[in-house]
Amino acid sequence: MGNFVQNVKLVAGKASPEDALSARSYPASGAFVDVSGFEWAAVVVHLGAIDSGDTPGLEVKVSDAIDGTEDVIDATNCVKEVAHTDDDQVVIFIIKVEALAADHHFLSLVVADVSNASYGDIMYYLSGPARKLPVSQDSTLLPSDNQLQKLT
Repeated sequence: MGNFVQNVKLVAGKASPEDALSARSYPASGAFVDVSGFEWAAVVVHLGAIDSGDTPGLEVKVSDAIDGTEDVIDATNCVKEVAHTDDDQVVIFIIKVEALAADHHFLSLVVADVSNASYGDIMYYLSGPARKLPVSQDSTLLPSDNQLQKLT
């Protein structure tokens, strides 16, 4: 169990699963999840009851500062529109931290198109530590055998 505790961090994206989703960022703007120092980040949304008038849009975004502007990571793979019939489903976004822009490591989940009583819980699972090249390591040195090669 020691390795799990040392290599995984759980961050609640929402104060309470009993609170209805709102059209906003989770965690709230200015309280992004800092994923620097981790290899992977998984954003897990466990949907509850979705109101028939809602079609929630979920999008993982990234910022270069804790109080920065949210930027698009990937307009295809980091976006999911949820139907009102998706009650009790789970949506998981898996982000490779090293694939993010060098100065962008603050994640947020943006929820849109929710105006009624739709529910869901949001959790961030961070695992690591991140693998990075030493400053002096040339990534072209034996590239096929180089275990320190940057993963893309």
